[in-house]
Amino acid sequence: MQEKNQRFTIGEFTFDTFHEYRDAQEDLKKIDLINQELDIHDQEVALRLYNMLRDGQITFKSPIGEQFATHIADIVAAGSEDLLEDKAVAKEAAQKFQYQKVLGRLAAVLAVAFFGYFVYAEVAEVMHTRELERLARERQEAMQQAAVTDDTSTNVTEPEEGTTTNEPTEEVDPFARDELVDPATLTVLPEYEEFLSQNPDLVGWLTIQGTKVDYPVVQKTEDNDYYLNHSFDGSEDSAGTIYVDYRSDIVNPTTNTMVYGHNMKNGTMFGSLKNYLQEDFFKEYRYIQFNTIYEHRLYQVVSVGLSEVAYQDENSYRYYNFIQANNMEEWQEFVDNVNSLAIYQSDVTLEPTDEILTLSTCNSYTEDGRLFIVAKRIQ
Repeated sequence: MQEKNQRFTIGEFTFDTFHEYRDAQEDLKKIDLINQELDIHDQEVALRLYNMLRDGQITFKSPIGEQFATHIADIVAAGSEDLLEDKAVAKEAAQKFQYQKVLGRLAAVLAVAFFGYFVYAEVAEVMHTRELERLARERQEAMQQAAVTDDTSTNVTEPEEGTTTNEPTEEVDPFARDELVDPATLTVLPEYEEFLSQNPDLVGWLTIQGTKVDYPVVQKTEDNDYYLNHSFDGSEDSAGTIYVDYRSDIVNPTTNTMVYGHNMKNGTMFGSLKNYLQEDFFKEYRYIQFNTIYEHRLYQVVSVGLSEVAYQDENSYRYYNFIQANNMEEWQEFVDNVNSLAIYQSDVTLEPTDEILTLSTCNSYTEDGRLFIVAKRIQ
């Protein structure tokens, strides 16, 4: 724990709290990326950056970022003074070529808009990836501090023969949901305490070997839209966050726990799940670790399938609406449809007593296409 009077420094800047220090580090990364990709002393580039800063397309959270923004403004101001050195000539030219000036301004605005969009998108994507990597590192550090063994960390391995599974030891009603556990009576695992303090919507962590998936998982009460475009820290982000369908229950598991994530082109979020469309990959990476904030859970992949979002008037099966089976008929309908939509299937069978995990993301094989992976809990 840091002493109350401890301060953090970066160059000439001093910060009172670790959060301010971390904001400054993120600003430095962003500034470094801009300097690597752009020549800020080029007047056109500086002007576009200035407009993006002014419009809030690029933001900073620390004095270091503010200093950089001021520097960009100074470059733009200096260039403007050079251009307007001879004010009389500038005025005459403006009057004579007003029409061309209007067109020029319009072209400049369009150029700034297009340039701004692509630069902002590139910067945002890099920053998003770095943020995800930071979260994964912090989780590893937290697990080490909590003395969690490798077998329950991100090193998901095939269970040894004879390992205990979640198969029931006595006959139970697979569709009953009585004697529910109160989450308030459960203890949060040490490695997730800090993350939970950052975001109370945290419900677990998802890790899949062979992919980039090593992310926190959230769940918003009565809302399946919020985390489509918000990051883990609550900021707006088109990449969103991996989240559980609000209809699913992770403490008293519904028949199916439905988890969503965007299919990002850079492979983040659920972008690397398309690897499961390769048969060799499907056969090799058979296990998914989805830890809740209360316990460690391991699932075995049963099948991978392709489907699409159905319109209201279409009479087709919507796998993403299967949350709880209330009877054998509903369960069998799910199993039959998963089998019919499967691209690959393992030799693992699904039973009504199984706890199912379904990962769902977009796929461009058809309009409104979806890729989904079905797994069953084994530990």
